[in-house]
Amino acid sequence: MAIMTPEQYRESIRDSRVVYFNGERIEDVTRHPSLKVCVDMCATDYVLPQDPRHRDLFVTKNGEGEDVSFVFVQAKTVEDLLRRRQIIQTCARTNFGFPGGAHFTGIDALNAFGVLSRRMDLQLGTSYSERVEAYRKYLQKHDSALAVAMTDAKGDRTLRPSKQEPHKDYYLRIVDESSQGVTVRGAKSHISMAPCVNEMIVMPCRNMSEVDRDYAVAFALPIDTKGVSYICSAREAVEEGNYFDYPYSASINSAEAIVIFDDVFVPMERVFLKGEWQFSGPSAYMFANFHRLSADAYKYPELELLVGTAALMAEYNGLERTSHIMDKLSWLAMYAEGIEALGLAACQNPVAEPGTDLVYPHPMYSNIAKFHFADNYHQARKHLADITGGIIATVPSGKDFLNPETQHMLDKYLGGKAGIPAEHRMRAIHLAKDLCAAWHAGATLHGEGSLAAQRVSIFALADFEKYKTAARRAARISSGAEHPAYADIPPFPHDGQKGRK
Repeated sequence: MAIMTPEQYRESIRDSRVVYFNGERIEDVTRHPSLKVCVDMCATDYVLPQDPRHRDLFVTKNGEGEDVSFVFVQAKTVEDLLRRRQIIQTCARTNFGFPGGAHFTGIDALNAFGVLSRRMDLQLGTSYSERVEAYRKYLQKHDSALAVAMTDAKGDRTLRPSKQEPHKDYYLRIVDESSQGVTVRGAKSHISMAPCVNEMIVMPCRNMSEVDRDYAVAFALPIDTKGVSYICSAREAVEEGNYFDYPYSASINSAEAIVIFDDVFVPMERVFLKGEWQFSGPSAYMFANFHRLSADAYKYPELELLVGTAALMAEYNGLERTSHIMDKLSWLAMYAEGIEALGLAACQNPVAEPGTDLVYPHPMYSNIAKFHFADNYHQARKHLADITGGIIATVPSGKDFLNPETQHMLDKYLGGKAGIPAEHRMRAIHLAKDLCAAWHAGATLHGEGSLAAQRVSIFALADFEKYKTAARRAARISSGAEHPAYADIPPFPHDGQKGRK
């Protein structure tokens, strides 16, 4: 098959998967009014490769000379990382700031285990990399839509996985094992696109200790595997297909689900981690390295939309040259472009995995980019709401505008700057209102890792010895252990003596 068409993708997810939404069992996710939105988003990953304008970006050749999706290629160069970034941004610009879905989160898990399996093989003498690469070839052959299931239900956050009460299944674990495979039980939460893909990679979300070794498990399986159920998250009140009142949220649904594993069998050839507890934490961190790249990439088109809406409202309200509005628009532009620069820097300064020809994005730069985005997003929404005005909370619906009895009144009184039709201003107001919705704010803060997760990573990655060397040098404090960055810096003043004790 190699490269699926959108129609083939939709047909491929009509199977026996067990999906629940709003208290109902959903027989066909491609036809359900809400879940179909997620399906349409995922289909973007199959629409763009069919477009001659984008095919060269999305499609490459495998070792046998066959056309395959580039997203399944493990990054070895800066150019590979930048191409992956461009693919994500192209999908995100197509989907109003949301990065497709069929080849989004799961690819980051695949690439994480592409690196980590090599590390495990070198250190432990295992052969996990052979399994990972065999699975990669399977995905290439079938052009599978792929999700990742990482975050466990967790239960009592103060207790380790094996110490949970009243049961031991708050973290997914191995409950049985044979030469043929393992049987797992547990649940994973917040799993984006899970009901609407073909395959899923399941992995730990934290460090494990030796007593938690049964919880140190990673594997891949088809979505319709026996014993797996998907309970989709509730969706805010959205009238599906109403793009006047809900231009953003009626177009976006990542169909997050709690995924239940009820004694699910996984064949051994699809197991990528089995009891090697010391690699459970590194697997989560390596996934984060790649997933931060994905987040940093699509956040910029998302901000293009938000900043553009603010600029549009300033223009429609006739305030684009008002000083405090200009200040807010300048801040929004700096916010967006700063995230773009940091995301690019993460790709342009990759880390090479020792003993391999593989690279991954610079963890410090990508974590800072994601933190900067999430930590400032509420301020950005505040600026958007302020620029839009109080009408953001009281704007009439599109149905009122389209009602012949009221349209002429709204045409007259909801106009703004001369030459701007009232309909255009109303549509822009509804977009601003939609972008400020509660769901989007919460998802943005926690998506791709919480602020706390980024702080922990940044603290661990920060080169405080370099910073302290700079401080000791300025304070004229002698130390035998100076940082390499300052090893060749001459003393000040330049005779090397004056001012030193």
